Amino acid sequence: MKSRIFTLLCCLTLPAAGISLAAPPQSPTGAAPAKSAPAPKKTAPAQATPKAKSAPAPAEAPAAAPDADAELQATVQQAGQDPVALAKNLEAYLVKYPDTPRRAAIYRALIQTEMQQQHQKQALDYAEKIIAIQPDDSQSMYLAASILETMPDDTSQLRAIDYDTRLIERVGKADPESRPQQMTLEDWQSGRIKFTMNLYVLRGRMQRNLHKNDDAVKDFTEGFRLLPNSAAAVNLGEIAEEQKHADEAIRQYAAAFMMAGQDPEDNSVTRDTLRLKMGNLWHFTHDSNSGLGDIWLSAFDKNKTLSASEKLDAVAYNKDVTDPLQFSMRPVDSKASAVKLADSHGKIVVLNFWTTWCAYCRTMQPMLAGVREKFAGRDDVLFLAVNADEEQAGVGAFLQTQKVDGTLLFADGVDHALHVESIPTVIVLDRAGKVAYRTQGFAPDNFADAVSAAIAKSSSAPAQ
Repeated sequence: MKSRIFTLLCCLTLPAAGISLAAPPQSPTGAAPAKSAPAPKKTAPAQATPKAKSAPAPAEAPAAAPDADAELQATVQQAGQDPVALAKNLEAYLVKYPDTPRRAAIYRALIQTEMQQQHQKQALDYAEKIIAIQPDDSQSMYLAASILETMPDDTSQLRAIDYDTRLIERVGKADPESRPQQMTLEDWQSGRIKFTMNLYVLRGRMQRNLHKNDDAVKDFTEGFRLLPNSAAAVNLGEIAEEQKHADEAIRQYAAAFMMAGQDPEDNSVTRDTLRLKMGNLWHFTHDSNSGLGDIWLSAFDKNKTLSASEKLDAVAYNKDVTDPLQFSMRPVDSKASAVKLADSHGKIVVLNFWTTWCAYCRTMQPMLAGVREKFAGRDDVLFLAVNADEEQAGVGAFLQTQKVDGTLLFADGVDHALHVESIPTVIVLDRAGKVAYRTQGFAPDNFADAVSAAIAKSSSAPAQ
């Protein structure tokens, strides 16, 4: 596989060395190319190549010694698919060529083979060798911190904390303009937030290992503030329980319960385990289960508020725009163009606000499809299907199984500007951009007729 390291290291995947190590002799790493004739030397190489002459006869010229890159390629190919053989061959190559410019790539290959064999200490050794020659290699630094965290001695924990802290500082200084061209600003922002959250949670665990609970609480709290996650909440709950703060522990366990299982990469705790923790602690302090449901609901509402706040901080589309007609809405299909309501001046616009979780939205789809069919062929009537989901990542998968009629767009704040307070909501804007019709919530009775009448009435009104 190819390694893809984001500028902010939101994706830290070990690169497959086989690809980079098997490069042709003239590689982009800067290795010296093979020479056309052996250089004049007083001492002959191992193959007993005779001393070079000023004008050797082409037919009599001896074969040049294999260059280091070609030998490296042969070393990798000889190992085939055997990781043990690959590690042995690469280690032998490093003995022969200790100063090869390919050292970092070879160390990464050795890391991969050692991790495949569950040899974490050896993988750590190679990661730190990379850091020694490439101090800014954050990928290796993160791997080293993750491995050191699993080691029981305090020295390892302190080394891991040092690596983690350096990574937090580096991510905080990252420039969004340095991101890959194919990466959107939204992806860059969300990746930075998630990676930074992971760094704080990792450092918090190491602080706990060192029995520095006050520092651990600060890190877990910051990680949860950046991006609500069950790992931080569980650790905060356990610390509170250890300190005999039962109510705080229950609150944190409830928060973790609401988020457990949402992130496939976070399998630190299950809901069954959290349910037992909460139930036992609550029953011990309250002598019954009464009131525990209210704690869950409160935790759900708080997590939702925190998530919404984080998303607004990450990317604020149409920031400082107040006039709905000046809003620009992104297309669900990234290949399509954004839509600005101001460009529809003089036309009638039907805005259908929907979400993936709204069952009534699906019920209304056939009715809207019927209205659209009634005005088919009219270039002056636009039907926009505006998605108002807070979690936009699942919209594409939803549309693979469910049909939504109209031009598919993300709301990007226009729902708030138009005071959409319930889903589904359908709004008709006349030629002047004024609201000619609005229905909020599910209103099936005469819905199609009412929307059609609003469009027809707006058709006769002039644009202002």
